[in-house]
Amino acid sequence: MKKQKTLFIALAIIIFIGILLFNKNSSERKDTVQVENSSFQENGQMCFLYEQEVPIELAGDFSDAYNREYIELTIKEDSNVAGIHNIIPFGTDSNFATLIGVTDGKFVNIIATANAEGTTWREQRLYLIQEDKLLVGYQPVYVPRYENENGIFMYEDINKIIFETEEFYLPKVDCESVDRSLVL
Repeated sequence: MKKQKTLFIALAIIIFIGILLFNKNSSERKDTVQVENSSFQENGQMCFLYEQEVPIELAGDFSDAYNREYIELTIKEDSNVAGIHNIIPFGTDSNFATLIGVTDGKFVNIIATANAEGTTWREQRLYLIQEDKLLVGYQPVYVPRYENENGIFMYEDINKIIFETEEFYLPKVDCESVDRSLVL
């Protein structure tokens, strides 16, 4: 328990220092946040959508048989992030999460409040914004998590999370073009 508290305090201090350093450097940016070759205005919104068609033998008579994953981020000038992350597989229960966190303009470190199959939990999630796609941080091997005093599942070592994958990423899409009935 003492180790968990120490790790949480260390993580909180690192995030706080990162925010302070980022905000110090951001004073030159005025009202635009740069994200690797993409930019958006203060309170800018970015949307990412992955769709995978379900094979006909599994889809049956359904014409709209897709697995979908949708992430919507609103990043403010102060580097705070809010949004949603919805995982909607065809034919099984979905996972809906609200997001709150921070970004340095490249990495997004958030706490997700997720709901699936009647259960709600809070966990740390990491994303990498790269050109016109979003990579979701995954564990190449089990990265231990612990539950902090606020009931949030946190990674013990975020440096073990990987992002480099060409097999799975969410392409950036125009938020206005998203059919919300399919992703919300």
